[in-house]
Amino acid sequence: MPAAIFVLLVIALGLAGVVFLGNSQNVRVSAGYASYVYSKPIFGRSVFKSVLIGPASTGLRWRLSGQSVSITPYTYSEKFEGNTAILAQDKLPLNSQAHIVWRLKPDEASVKHFMEEFGGWENTGEPDEIAKQAYAQFIQEPFRTVTRSVVAKYGGLSVNESLPEISTAISDIMKEMLKSTPFEILSVVMGNAAPPQQVIDAIATKVALNQTLEQKAIEEQIATKMIEIERKNGEAAGAKSAAEAVERAKAISSISAVLTPAYIQYLGMENIRGADRVYVPLGGASPQLVLPVK
Repeated sequence: MPAAIFVLLVIALGLAGVVFLGNSQNVRVSAGYASYVYSKPIFGRSVFKSVLIGPASTGLRWRLSGQSVSITPYTYSEKFEGNTAILAQDKLPLNSQAHIVWRLKPDEASVKHFMEEFGGWENTGEPDEIAKQAYAQFIQEPFRTVTRSVVAKYGGLSVNESLPEISTAISDIMKEMLKSTPFEILSVVMGNAAPPQQVIDAIATKVALNQTLEQKAIEEQIATKMIEIERKNGEAAGAKSAAEAVERAKAISSISAVLTPAYIQYLGMENIRGADRVYVPLGGASPQLVLPVK
């Protein structure tokens, strides 16, 4: 009898051990993760026990389980292009990307808050999938909306000059919006913005046209200046000719004043002095040869 009782006791202890080990778990958490630890009674509802911030473990505990979540930063990018392009202040559509770095706050209260009030459960238990769903539900649309509203305060062609300022403004607004949530915004980076290709082509065409018009304006100014120079040169030449004509007229007038009939006869007599012969008219008769006096 004692031997039989001992065997039964050993069997009972073995079965108890199997049951205990089969219903016990050591919840382990790696660095960069946290675990929402809860009990799973055979009867009744699950009860929250604690939050473990990794690296840590609970040790082997009866019907204990945990849901791991990531508390490391995640980077997500949002594209704005085509029909979803951002409209600048001057209504110019801009293709761009905005990048946000965020994480679940790495403290017990935030992890508990996330799991119990933000639906931080996932059937597969994959922390990355949980983070992806959290971003899509609570961060993505506010981030896109805030990005649009901030960029809309700047002119389309001046956005790239203000990217650090725009990034800071978006980050500050997002931090304020999410300060009462378990999420933390670490940084926001606004990427370069560019108009769609058809808008770039239109701008290039306009710039080329403006350059052509400016060139034509310069050529017109040059032509106008040349005409002005020619006009002034003509006026100067005309004034010179007029002055010369006046001087000639004065000279002729001076000469005419001294050319009296007697003086002209005197000049005639001077001209014939020394000539071999001279013909002079004598009334109505034919000219007669008169030999000059030597």
